[in-house]
Amino acid sequence: MKQTTTILRFAFAVAALFAGFNSAVAQTTSNKNGVTPALLLSFDGQVNNSTARLNWVMENETNCKWFVIERAGETGGYDSISVVDGINNNNMTTYSFADGHMLSGNNYYRLRQVDLDGAVRYSKVVTLSNNIDENASVKMSVYPNPAAATLNYSVSSAAPQQVIVQVYNLAGVVCYTGQQQLYAGTNQQSITLSGLKNGNYFLKVTNREGSAQLVQPFVKMM
Repeated sequence: MKQTTTILRFAFAVAALFAGFNSAVAQTTSNKNGVTPALLLSFDGQVNNSTARLNWVMENETNCKWFVIERAGETGGYDSISVVDGINNNNMTTYSFADGHMLSGNNYYRLRQVDLDGAVRYSKVVTLSNNIDENASVKMSVYPNPAAATLNYSVSSAAPQQVIVQVYNLAGVVCYTGQQQLYAGTNQQSITLSGLKNGNYFLKVTNREGSAQLVQPFVKMM
């Protein structure tokens, strides 16, 4: 009986030894071949004059081949619109990309990060709006010009929306701010110029999101 017990204890000890050895080997192999993944710290964007400007920040980036910028419209379906090469910097790295050909309406952007070993990761989705068509500036006009007490403007809108109407002088100082409702199609609106001195000004119409704007110069005369 004692001999059997001794044999069993020896067998358990050997099994435990090999289990510990195998575990250590697996851990060593993982540490040796594993690559610490890069961290996407932020991904955001803004719209200026119907151009989407995307920015993202990476950290601990050592294995990145490139970033594929993908865009989808309101009908869905992502398309690859550009590729940005990875810099591979252990510190924080800031990337940027400008899309000067936004789709009408909402634009959905995401990053497809492709590593040197073929691994693929996707970022969150950033939504940017292009409610006023990029060629809408040719559809906006002001009259009469020069203007006296009232300035009229005509503008086309793809959909109903509320806009911010502002008047600037040549020094960039805001002389008037108001809000007006536009409807789908051609709109004719007017603003009062009382209180403005004679001179040169700019009329700016901006959607509420600030993603698109129309600007036209005019002259105020008594």
